[in-house]
Amino acid sequence: LAPLGVLLLHGFAGSPDSVRPLVAPLSALGVPLALPTLPGHGGPSPEALRGVAWPAWMAAANAALEELLTRAERVIVVGNSMGGLIALQLAADHPAVVDSVVLASAAIQLSSPLAPGGPLAPLAPLVLAVLPRWPLAKRYADPSLAAGDTSYVWAPMAAIGTLLDFIRCTRPRLAAVQAPVLILQGRRDPLVAPASVAILLQELGTPAQQRQVVWFERSLHELFRDGEREAAVACVAAFVQERLALVRPA
Repeated sequence: LAPLGVLLLHGFAGSPDSVRPLVAPLSALGVPLALPTLPGHGGPSPEALRGVAWPAWMAAANAALEELLTRAERVIVVGNSMGGLIALQLAADHPAVVDSVVLASAAIQLSSPLAPGGPLAPLAPLVLAVLPRWPLAKRYADPSLAAGDTSYVWAPMAAIGTLLDFIRCTRPRLAAVQAPVLILQGRRDPLVAPASVAILLQELGTPAQQRQVVWFERSLHELFRDGEREAAVACVAAFVQERLALVRPA
């Protein structure tokens, strides 16, 4: 078995494409990878999300983790956006096998006032019941990059509802996360509030000396596909290399 593997988890309404830029540099480090497509995602239409709830995403991630552990002794979990919620849950559930966590634009606090913790959060059930779908804009610091984004352009409101539930169920578990963590966040992210970083630093159980934060000044939400993507990918690769050095002494 390899000493470490890496589980790459994409975000809500997206596909593995959002984290695929990490594949080549991490493969070059010799670590086995898993890149699952979460239920309801990567389909020809957002209709694929209908009837899918967040426990199904967790079940798929757990299955991918279990498979990866047939190839690696322990696992670094990299979560992009909603994938960050999954990464946190996995770290809380499996401290013996989750070596560390990378949170890229982790959706702990959304910018929407309807999201958990937002000023209009009590109105969310009413909005969810009235609107048939929620538009999902593809926002990049360089708008030309949106052309290559294969994520859904809208989502059924029930899927939005389960995402909000997922956030509510994840935040109380932050103290149970003890693993080292690398947090990547764009200061101009229009979807995940930059205040998410302060929440993570305050509530994670990870010792302070094992937390790293890297801010991206120009990128919006898709850190691995926006203008500073090379720097974001390099940060993750360097972190994985550091973790490998701890298990492969020179």
